[in-house]
Amino acid sequence: MSVLEIRGLTKTFPGVTALEDVSLSAEAGEIHGLVGENGAGKSTLVKILAGVHRPSAGSFLIDGVERNFSSPRDASQTVGVVHQERELVPHFTGWENLFLGLEPTYAGFLKKREMRATAKGFLETYGQGLGIDMDAPAHTLSSGQQEMLTIMKVLFRNPKIIIFDEPTAPLSMRECEILFALVRDLKRKGLAILYISHHLEEVLSLCDRISVLRNGRYVETVDAAATKEADLIRLMISRDMEEQYPKVPSRPGDIVFEAAGFSSPHGHLRNVSFAIRSGEIVGFAGLVGAGRTELAEAIFSGCSREAGTIRLSGEEFSPRSPKDSIRQGIVMIPENRREHGLLTQMSVYENLILPQLEGLSRMGFVRGKAAARHVVSAIGRLSIRAASHTQSVATLSGGNQQKVSVGKWFGLPAALWIFDEPTQGIDVDAKRELYDIMGHLAQQGAAVWFISSDLRELLAIADRLYVMKDRKIVGETRPPYDADAVLGMMMGETTA
Repeated sequence: MSVLEIRGLTKTFPGVTALEDVSLSAEAGEIHGLVGENGAGKSTLVKILAGVHRPSAGSFLIDGVERNFSSPRDASQTVGVVHQERELVPHFTGWENLFLGLEPTYAGFLKKREMRATAKGFLETYGQGLGIDMDAPAHTLSSGQQEMLTIMKVLFRNPKIIIFDEPTAPLSMRECEILFALVRDLKRKGLAILYISHHLEEVLSLCDRISVLRNGRYVETVDAAATKEADLIRLMISRDMEEQYPKVPSRPGDIVFEAAGFSSPHGHLRNVSFAIRSGEIVGFAGLVGAGRTELAEAIFSGCSREAGTIRLSGEEFSPRSPKDSIRQGIVMIPENRREHGLLTQMSVYENLILPQLEGLSRMGFVRGKAAARHVVSAIGRLSIRAASHTQSVATLSGGNQQKVSVGKWFGLPAALWIFDEPTQGIDVDAKRELYDIMGHLAQQGAAVWFISSDLRELLAIADRLYVMKDRKIVGETRPPYDADAVLGMMMGETTA
């Protein structure tokens, strides 16, 4: 008997069917992958299982018993969900977060000593090697440690089914390895695991079976060991893998941005020199901690320099803030779009016009028609899929959120576009659309700075490639790329 059996689940919202007649199952001791484009129905399915939504039709059974949870709290003892957004109280300690909602008391007082001891014992079981200080406030932990604490919080409720929703997005390679070992351990202990990720190679290596959703409907369940990545892509989007990385021919022009001997205080960046021309996409490769994001943020935010110069369109440039950079023609799409790229509780319309307010206003009032034209144009150019421009950005798929974070800069005279991990956490089709956007920006004469941890997409999309290690550039290479040589530079084995 399956631990989880989904039968004909359907969920409709006003004007849209998010899920239609979806059926699949998960066994005890199985890691069951769930893949699909953004908008395929994965999030809706998870929310039904987690008690956030009630199905419009169909049902699901756990251990042969039909369930219909009234709330996430009702579901949490049976179905544990590790969401993309961490559910931690920032100023609570690790052990306080672990016990949140389950606090033992005696005569009205918390049994704090018991809670701390239990939490530290739980850490020894599930968090070895992570260096998590359970007495420290959650916000002081690293991004990876916060993610693992979130997972421990879910496991602490001892669910029969655990759902991982893009768990590796904030993790380093070492932390990913610890996570994978944990997931395999949970499998050995007999849990039924649903594993959702846009990293198909990760899903194929970790999962036993993989179910594919497309446009809210169930497509097929395949044996992971007998399936190739290209096969999954075809099932997800009906497109061959060769079409995954569209490349617009480049026509490099004059140097738009140049750094010479750039160093930041305390050795965070060391003697960095590079240039980006108009009409080209320049990739930055490197392992986690190599300094790629730190370099982009230092230049965009205007951090103090210890040495070196930067030039924009031939003129020496010394920004003091992101506002200075934007005014001079540098825009940035940050790695964490939800925290740094968007105001998620505001609408698509509001996010798209915010950077444009100066040009769209007269005497302190927004010119409604001009703002509407700008918003309609951005939505059309980027194919942003939203019910209306008044829809909250928080309710959009990851890919459409990313398009909004790009579209808000349209209309500004930007000469340099910085994309920091723009395809992280979005589906294959949304990635393709973003590659198209970057290509068209370069074709129109912009300089594009492209940071990614996905070496395949860098090799496919970038016109030139810089490699960073230990917060400095260790090599530059051009097509045709030698992937092994690039990897060697990333790991410090070779230089170029």
